[in-house]
Amino acid sequence: MDADQKAIETLLMTQLQGFADRDAASMSDIYAEDADWTNAFGRTITGRDAIISYLDELFADSNFSDNSMAGQPDISVRTIGGDAVAVKVYTQIEGQRTIEGDLLPTRHNYSLKLLGRQSDGCWKIVSELFMDARSETTHIKD
Repeated sequence: MDADQKAIETLLMTQLQGFADRDAASMSDIYAEDADWTNAFGRTITGRDAIISYLDELFADSNFSDNSMAGQPDISVRTIGGDAVAVKVYTQIEGQRTIEGDLLPTRHNYSLKLLGRQSDGCWKIVSELFMDARSETTHIKD
């Protein structure tokens, strides 16, 4: 494993552990200063400090923090260029509740992260987008 692969793996594990521990502060070094972050419900936040602040609030909300990941995440990394990679992560999330307290069905959650090598050589998340798979059918191929 080369140094870039190791750095990217460390970044991803830091994020997964931060979510598991509900520890937003532990993730402050994984986002670029001007990163953008969009959750599966369409909320977009710009800037590392704003992202970490939002995650801190989110983790304090039991409707979110009572959830857990079901099984191991499926992670794929694709090189875009010498200084950029795309990372796709699939997870199943159980136990999350709506703001009204209603239990959500198991979430089939995908995230797409664009990582960029910064001027100091470190890898950071510069853009992150989450989405949930839906069960409705919108197209059937004949």
